[in-house]
Amino acid sequence: MNKIVKLSFVFISLILLVSCVPQRKFAELESKYNTLKTDKHACDSISSLYEINLKSLRKDLDLAKEDFTKLNINYIEMEAMYEKIKKSYNELTLTYEKRLESESLTKDELKKSLRDLESKLVKKELELNEKEANLIKKEEETKKLSANVSEIEKSLKEREEKVKELEALIKQKDESVIKLKETLTNALLGYKESGLNVTSKDGKVYVSVDEKLLFQSGKVDVDPNGKKALLKLCETLKNNDDFDIMIEGHTDNVPIKTARFEDNWDLSVLRATAITRIMTKEGKIDSKKIIPAGRGEYFPVDAADTKEARAKNRRIEIILSPSLKEIMSILNK
Repeated sequence: MNKIVKLSFVFISLILLVSCVPQRKFAELESKYNTLKTDKHACDSISSLYEINLKSLRKDLDLAKEDFTKLNINYIEMEAMYEKIKKSYNELTLTYEKRLESESLTKDELKKSLRDLESKLVKKELELNEKEANLIKKEEETKKLSANVSEIEKSLKEREEKVKELEALIKQKDESVIKLKETLTNALLGYKESGLNVTSKDGKVYVSVDEKLLFQSGKVDVDPNGKKALLKLCETLKNNDDFDIMIEGHTDNVPIKTARFEDNWDLSVLRATAITRIMTKEGKIDSKKIIPAGRGEYFPVDAADTKEARAKNRRIEIILSPSLKEIMSILNK
């Protein structure tokens, strides 16, 4: 159960990450996630069926082995009886020959005894052949069952190794999130009073920056002090290739409409792209690892209709997510 929870946790994290992506990328990532989710359910169902089949096959194997042992014993007994009858036949033949010589018995009596004994011998030989055929058949069935059990055990072992590999990788990602949070907290400690906070949740690191540190009201030009904080952040992130970066712009719920901004969507997107340009051009962050997104007014941290709440909601969130490439690679094996 813990394994499934951890995997579910990774997939939920992936969904949360995807929810921030523009429509086209969101559709692609959502399709990949749904495929992975379907594969996971199929994997769980197959694993359960394998467990049930394995138990059934093991039971059949035990019964087959028991039948094989009984047949083998029966075969040995029949073979011994056959040899005994054959020996008696030979002895009687010898006696017949001797009695013919001594004329102690008539030829007809001896011939009748020989015919009866020969008939029994043929009957026992047929029974012995039938037992031998059944024994060979049961031995083949036992070998087939053993092969099926071995194959299922191998498959289960491979799945267990895959789960262990995923657990180790997830643990490694969790540890890297904790380490990155500590590193960023220490590096950006001087900006805490200016409205910059570092937190972690859902397996990600969140760097939340208030509007007052980065922008003037209704503007998208980054303040010099805010730029310093961003470049300080970039210095820390340069050597962390295992994280993808999402830049989210958030506004309050006060409508805006100017010659430049159609609404709060526009403002949030342009602020996110302004931060992205600084981090990629001046901070030297790989452009392939960073995604800007505008969230508008729809994800407030404080839903109250007050001046203080609106100030909290006007913010930039820099979300650092562990790369899922290695996890995807394991799931696609």
